Amino acid sequence: MLIAAPFIGNGGWKSEDIEPRPELAAHLPAGVPVFLYHGGKDTIAPIAHLALYADAIPHAQARRLPDRDHQLDNNLSEVASDIRELVGSPTSDEHVRARD
Repeated sequence: MLIAAPFIGNGGWKSEDIEPRPELAAHLPAGVPVFLYHGGKDTIAPIAHLALYADAIPHAQARRLPDRDHQLDNNLSEVASDIRELVGSPTSDEHVRARD
């Protein structure tokens, strides 16, 4: 899960601390799902960085959240939903009912 991550490398930001990974997807374990989230109103990391990550990691699922800022307006509901779907866990309401 990458949330509003700035892309370091060609087309993105330059960094003296982080070395670009030209073949980023090749460095990831096979079969591991990757999700990218970025707010369309992010004024810190440009929304164009989402497309750079999507190009670098073709199997990633990119989620552009049009009306969200860099912090996704402190709303991580899409992230939580994707995590629940990945692990197959019940929603919090179902969890509470299961304990009763």
